[in-house]
Amino acid sequence: MNRVGYSILLLFTCIAGLYFYPFDDASQQGSSVERSQIFETPTYRAENLTSQRYAPDGTLSHKVFAKVMEQYDNLGFMVFEFPRYTIYLNAVSPYIVTADVGTLFSNNVIRLEKNIRITSLNKTDFIQQISTEFIEIDLTTNTMFSDKEVLMTGAEFSMLSHGFNANMQTKTFNLTGHVKTEFAAKTAASL
Repeated sequence: MNRVGYSILLLFTCIAGLYFYPFDDASQQGSSVERSQIFETPTYRAENLTSQRYAPDGTLSHKVFAKVMEQYDNLGFMVFEFPRYTIYLNAVSPYIVTADVGTLFSNNVIRLEKNIRITSLNKTDFIQQISTEFIEIDLTTNTMFSDKEVLMTGAEFSMLSHGFNANMQTKTFNLTGHVKTEFAAKTAASL
């Protein structure tokens, strides 16, 4: 390359450097203000909180304990870290639901994510535990929905599915993408 080529390359590098170099901190501060406006600040935050919700008829609907809870009034939801929900149906507590993250919306819908376990407290229920990575529970209609991989286990079986719909009140489950079912072998002593 000759001197003219090097001069053009140097000139182009200087122009590009001036174009991308921030000259003052005001432009950087303006961008951080815009970034902070994107994220809503919680109205309030609580740690090791227990909360109870009641149905219109006065019966206990559900109870939640969480290590951290943040209320976002402007957005209409609460975010829970490591929530433990106890869901009541007809004043009895048939289900305990745990997860890493939970969001309760103002329309009484819980969206749970990561390491979800739904455990039946009734030992005679066919399905004793449900495990998944995402689930939505409507506390008004007592229905559940997931479009992720779901593992359901009982006393002598396990079912794997790619999603399901369920009604906790009637204890009906509809697998939307059944993968496999395994039954435990019965022993000779139990026959």
